[in-house]
Amino acid sequence: MSSTVDVVVIGAGAAGLAAGRALGAGGLTSVVLEADARVGGRAHTEIMPDGAPFDLGCHWMHSASLNPFVDTADAFGVRYERREGYGRSGFFRQGVWVEDVEVAAAFRAMNERQKSVADAWSQGLDQSVFDTVERDGPWTEVLDFYDTLNTSSDVDQISIGDLVSYNDTEENWPVVDGYGALVSQWGAAVPVSLNTAATCVQWQGPGVLVETAKGQIKAKCAVIAVSTGVLASGDIRFVPELPTEKQDAIWALPLGNYNRIRLEIDRAVFPDDVTERVVVEREGHPPIQISLGAYGFNCAIGIVAGRHADWLERAGTDASREAVIDALCYVFGNDIRSKVKSDRQSAWRGNPFVRGAYSTAMPGQFHQRAVLAKPLADRLFFCGEATSTDHFCTCHGARMTGERAIREVQSILGHPA
Repeated sequence: MSSTVDVVVIGAGAAGLAAGRALGAGGLTSVVLEADARVGGRAHTEIMPDGAPFDLGCHWMHSASLNPFVDTADAFGVRYERREGYGRSGFFRQGVWVEDVEVAAAFRAMNERQKSVADAWSQGLDQSVFDTVERDGPWTEVLDFYDTLNTSSDVDQISIGDLVSYNDTEENWPVVDGYGALVSQWGAAVPVSLNTAATCVQWQGPGVLVETAKGQIKAKCAVIAVSTGVLASGDIRFVPELPTEKQDAIWALPLGNYNRIRLEIDRAVFPDDVTERVVVEREGHPPIQISLGAYGFNCAIGIVAGRHADWLERAGTDASREAVIDALCYVFGNDIRSKVKSDRQSAWRGNPFVRGAYSTAMPGQFHQRAVLAKPLADRLFFCGEATSTDHFCTCHGARMTGERAIREVQSILGHPA
């Protein structure tokens, strides 16, 4: 495989594919390397035995009016739903459904929480969500759960900068045909060398030399489009080592965890008037959110995040399946158990090509997103959702940073788009 190109891209998730597409359109020679046997990274759709698509990773086109994948979906004829927010949710707390008046109180508590975070940030504080928000309210645990879903980490691990700085238009449009399938179609035009892990990047100059099991690639520069989980693992060795400030940024932006657990179950077993999304709270268990029969598919999808997701993933697939079934039985009765057919679930922490869900800026470390994004010696260019300062934790944010990295490359190489 030994070759010489202008640019080598390491990683073929949304950021790496965006970089590859931009390079192809700009005339620079390039190669895109992917350690996995598929493209897409954390965007991955599988077709279930009942024929329904299931996203193991990203599923919602967030901030849709700013999201370039909306136009891409339109171009490919990929179906999605236009929504405000995430749609209506029901809450089942300690054995009873929550009345609308109590739900309204929850939204007021959420607004107060957001104000507390914004006020603290405006005062120059970069601290954890846990240390910023009210801790004794009746909705604190559920609001903590929502912040964990949004960031994939628990509230003591999240910088309030992540909550304040994310560019949220509250347009969250689910991709019915699968976000992973959309990314795969969009990236199909990019030649990618699959099953090709980069093991070493020598960048002492001039240029870079990337080592793989299939040979070496010489290039003028490298675009690093892998997750902070992979960067922190040491799977890719850098010679010389990355400078301390870059290593600090990697460690300050760890991946949390977020897993989707799908049960095949007939939608008709649930009451017609139940909301599509149900948040279940019961004594001694973390909250869990379950989507029921989304888009008319016969399924229930449980969503867990943060330490709870890590615990369930370590406990194994049976434990994850039982967590969702037990929650369903708590709400709808034990007869539900006999209605469950097959199951499928993600396990992002154990995925060696990612090592988690998406990045979280640790308390006091929000500035590290910008630090991670900075090029090194006009030879190493970094992209991926962790390097975004306003669209982190999203597939479209990763895409935007891949395109940004190539603009930086083109500027350095004197090869404008």
